[in-house]
Amino acid sequence: MLEIEFANAGVEISLVLLLLLGLMVGVLSGFFGVGGGFLITGGLIVFGVPTPFAVGTGLTLIMGSSIINTLKHRHLGHVDFKLGLILVSGTIPALFLAEWLINSLEAAGLAGPVIRYVYVVVLAVLGLFIVYDFLRTRRATVAQVGEITTARLAQRVQSLKIPPHSITIPGYRRVPTYVSFPASGIDRISVFIPFTVGIGAGLFAGLLGAGGGTVLMPVLIFVLGIPTTIAIGTDLFQIIITGSMGTFIKSFNNHVDPVMVVIMLSSASLGSQLGTAATRYVAASRIRILFGVTVLSGSVAVAMEQASRASWGGEALSTAASVLLLGFAGVICIMIAVMMVVAKRGAGGKQAVGRLETRNTHEAGD
Repeated sequence: MLEIEFANAGVEISLVLLLLLGLMVGVLSGFFGVGGGFLITGGLIVFGVPTPFAVGTGLTLIMGSSIINTLKHRHLGHVDFKLGLILVSGTIPALFLAEWLINSLEAAGLAGPVIRYVYVVVLAVLGLFIVYDFLRTRRATVAQVGEITTARLAQRVQSLKIPPHSITIPGYRRVPTYVSFPASGIDRISVFIPFTVGIGAGLFAGLLGAGGGTVLMPVLIFVLGIPTTIAIGTDLFQIIITGSMGTFIKSFNNHVDPVMVVIMLSSASLGSQLGTAATRYVAASRIRILFGVTVLSGSVAVAMEQASRASWGGEALSTAASVLLLGFAGVICIMIAVMMVVAKRGAGGKQAVGRLETRNTHEAGD
């Protein structure tokens, strides 16, 4: 395979592998609404890119991919801009805190191992919970389509009363600190809740280069009770701003390889077409379970890569990690395409039956 040397990152990587990774990031980003950072950062680490460059380059690709996908989800009515702006107000300051933490870890020579270990643990916990939720809802005989096991938790969170209950804006008036998000189906919630969620997403994005969406999307669904498709679109919207700020910070610290970004973005733009379109046809519960198992695969792959650096037979483990990460993501992409085709055919068949029944009714009336 054609090997390209990336001077900024100091590595040689196959062009085919980068294009393939970009394509899968585009599909999964459009379908899951998480920017694809859980795949791109892990993938670059597995390909041998130094961790700081994997984080910075991943954030830059996430920004470009999210712009494309947000425009498509906006067309479908899947973006809550009001919620997204409040999330971002917490995300941006958290990005600067995360960069300070990374620089401190680099100075101590701990950046690589710490980031990889945190990455593995966070993704494993998220993936296992999402799979657990899917299995629980499937066993519930009266469960509605798309229902989650944390519905009561989401109701409690929305009803939390957090002081101060109002603030005075100089030159204006006293305003309440409770807001509504009609697009997300929330009548009233303390503004401090989505603000705090945004801080957590910003820390995750800055530390692990995952756009924050890997954590944010599940939190929006399972903690705040946002419908899955709205959570996907809104997550992508805030990732645009998060990715832009993160890219600026990483570029300032020379942790971005622009050539690598351009190569992967060219194929990611194609994959996003499929991923976004599929959300119109695939059930919300299936989107969540596919996200869960994909996140788990990323966790296992990065764990294998970390083990390869600390044990005998490291090259074999590293190769296995690369095969697992790309192979599993590729399988998920194929499953997304198949489910969309099956759902479209089913919808087309129902429409045809409906037209036939209507025509027969009119003929009988004549």
